[in-house]
Amino acid sequence: MVIPLLILLLLAASAAITVSHAVKPKVSRAWMIALISALVAWLGFFVLRLYLPLSFALPPWKPDVLFISAPSLELNYQNWPYAVSLVTLCTAVILTDSTRSFLPSSPNAWASAIAITAVNLIGLLAGDPVTLMFAWVVIDTIEFVHLYQTRLDRSSDAGLAAFMSIRILSVIALAAGTVTGWLSMPAFGMAQIPQKAGIYFLLAAGLRLGVLPLNLPVQNSRDSKHGSALLIRLAPVASSLALIAHLPQGFLSDASGLHTVLLILTAAAALYASAMWLSGKSQHKALPYWIIALASFAITCALNDRAETSRVWGVALLLSGGVLFLFDPPIRRIRFLPLLGLIGISALPFTLSAGGWDGLLTGKFTLSAVFLLLSHALLLLGFLRYSFEISGTVTGLEKHARITYPLGLILIVQTIIIIGLAGWPGVLTAGKWWASLVSLALTGLGAGLYLKLAAKLPLASVAANLPLYRFWTLLLKSFQQFLSLQWLYKALAWLMGQFGALAALLNRVLDGEGGILWSLVFLAVLITLFLSGVKP
Repeated sequence: MVIPLLILLLLAASAAITVSHAVKPKVSRAWMIALISALVAWLGFFVLRLYLPLSFALPPWKPDVLFISAPSLELNYQNWPYAVSLVTLCTAVILTDSTRSFLPSSPNAWASAIAITAVNLIGLLAGDPVTLMFAWVVIDTIEFVHLYQTRLDRSSDAGLAAFMSIRILSVIALAAGTVTGWLSMPAFGMAQIPQKAGIYFLLAAGLRLGVLPLNLPVQNSRDSKHGSALLIRLAPVASSLALIAHLPQGFLSDASGLHTVLLILTAAAALYASAMWLSGKSQHKALPYWIIALASFAITCALNDRAETSRVWGVALLLSGGVLFLFDPPIRRIRFLPLLGLIGISALPFTLSAGGWDGLLTGKFTLSAVFLLLSHALLLLGFLRYSFEISGTVTGLEKHARITYPLGLILIVQTIIIIGLAGWPGVLTAGKWWASLVSLALTGLGAGLYLKLAAKLPLASVAANLPLYRFWTLLLKSFQQFLSLQWLYKALAWLMGQFGALAALLNRVLDGEGGILWSLVFLAVLITLFLSGVKP
């Protein structure tokens, strides 16, 4: 019963902020309500870590033929790290948003952040596929409305339509996997996903994460740097990552051609996204590539039958990324705080992501393993680049903001450390130390090349003066077009256009002056074909 109480607490706090601010606006009251509710939920999930696993189910729904199982919530070792990470992000957003407390829209933004967290908690804590399906529909609707309201112009309407189409396809894939699983195991839970349903669930998660096939979310938004906007971008990712962590072993045979193709495509998507992450204009512009790269790592772990190891990459996506993306506005004196986020992504022995190498690198050293090692090094280089390029100076902060702003970042860092020490049994491991050394060596080599060029050229023009810059830029764009299947979509659109043109031509012929004559000709042909097939 504790699980739904924590979710209801967040929803009640969001409603209280909205109502109280509408009746009698007071920013300090709204901020305190948001902060206290988020901190209580954060502490509550850490206490629940001592009692895992936990579950909560509603009474059975009617009719039984339609609803095989009642909606339920479950907290276990697979989704607990994501629940804590999401609530940590929410709390950090409220703490760091104190620098924008002078804005009239801040209370509404805090209420939205808490509500978004609560709804996404339902999705990642879903104990059965039906609950997850309902949660995804609500989450997608909220995200679509937010993107539609914050778009800068109508040029992104086509992208919004594509975004919603992909989300609908993911729900359809989840429904197909649910029906397939029910055939072999009626009323199965997320902790007992049948092997036959695994590929459908992987496709559903891959579509939402933008990996299978490669697709980028809409970025034409006016508030992409604000904490609540960042939360609405990262929170929906958590439920998809939790689904990947629940995937069963052996859902796709290692000997199958599909398994090999998916491994190569996923590793290629990780390499492309990490390269684009490194070359982005800013960390906020490169956020989609950060998500795709680390989500590709998580999917690779599932394809290698080590879905449980995907948790480290998912937590790194949310928390290490959260430290970097929430460092806005930048303050030079605490510029070291974003660098502490490397604890979660470095994959060095006995750090949070050290165990992630077991899911990425199996016994055989393949092409996908090379891609993944390069991708990890590029991610580290990009993280270092954005951390050191932050050089702004902010003045005029209120006294409370000078304390709460760094506290929000410190909260994320300490959560990374706690999860890395006691997130689940076996989380503290040395991992594949040689992979860490290879990635670290590649990172050092890349950093040395970058600094060597930066000593001779202005920092802003270093990327454009790299060897074969234009060639690599063209190659990356072509790579994106291939992985995103845009060529397939264009071919299908052309084919449908040809069918439409043929149908329009036939319609004009039959509706014209000779339409009756052509109808008689077609009728005569059909009669002839029919009679030719009749034996006397």
